Amino acid sequence: MNMLTDSEVRNLINSLKNCQKEIPNEIPLIGKIKDDTPVIDFKYHIQYKLHRYRNPIDDSRFSLHIRFKDSNEHLIRVDINNGTHLNPDRVKIPQNHMHIYHYDPDLSKDAVAVPLPDEISDLSSLFSVLTDFLIYTNTSAH
Repeated sequence: MNMLTDSEVRNLINSLKNCQKEIPNEIPLIGKIKDDTPVIDFKYHIQYKLHRYRNPIDDSRFSLHIRFKDSNEHLIRVDINNGTHLNPDRVKIPQNHMHIYHYDPDLSKDAVAVPLPDEISDLSSLFSVLTDFLIYTNTSAH
């Protein structure tokens, strides 16, 4: 899992994953959210965690991650209203963007950001983005 190719990463994102327990639904409408839900990919026998984080002051700022359980490295992360991102090639990416695991021995695996795909379009709340994110990552919520 330390040197995945882009093709392997795409296969992992597209592979069917299941949350092993219910994603917490009793959470505040405003304020901080920070939790992890165990996720498993039965095809590749990989354990992940679905990580949700919302800023304690600005509820329009949040991120969603699918992380490898063993290493805590991300497979994919969506950042909403967290500021622009400057890629290593100096290309500036808008504040709503996505990081997909990318192996480069000289960079962290989340050093490169890309614009959000069309499939993640309702950015009105963490909950609406979560719905699109689960569909995009082929993750069943239970």
